[in-house]
Amino acid sequence: MKHLVINGVDFQVENFEEQVVKNEKTKEDLKEISFTFSVIGESENNLYQGFFNASEYEVYIPEVNETLKTKKGPFSYSYSGNGINQDTKVSFSVKLNQQSEIEPESSMSDNDRFLMNLASEVLLNKARFKTLFDLLAEKELITSEDFTKKFDEDSKGNLDKYHKELFEGIIE
Repeated sequence: MKHLVINGVDFQVENFEEQVVKNEKTKEDLKEISFTFSVIGESENNLYQGFFNASEYEVYIPEVNETLKTKKGPFSYSYSGNGINQDTKVSFSVKLNQQSEIEPESSMSDNDRFLMNLASEVLLNKARFKTLFDLLAEKELITSEDFTKKFDEDSKGNLDKYHKELFEGIIE
């Protein structure tokens, strides 16, 4: 497995390949990277599909301390069965192409930028939350059952409130 950081989100990827391709217009040698990774469940699938809906990404490769500004290339996902549920393994295949430093960068649409940032925040918050939950459970301060019960109680009345805060800027 190889470690990548894409728009601030950590990825453990498999089948990492890097090749150099010549840009037809600028004659620059640019990198093209491809990789695969897998997730479990419908919600994870939806998060990563949203994340890879943008057109531009910043990729950091810690192993060689290299950062690339990239554009999305071909992207696909696959799974076995009749549909995706909470136990379904979904495999993603991603190709990203380094952007030319000579050609003007294509500007990302506001919608693409919003979706990419939203997906990044969701993934980062999920990682933070899981770390906090694991730490509290490890110290035997909380159980999964206690958490689920409290979450169900609190979310019943607050989801509309959170929606208004996030999408309408209304803070009650």
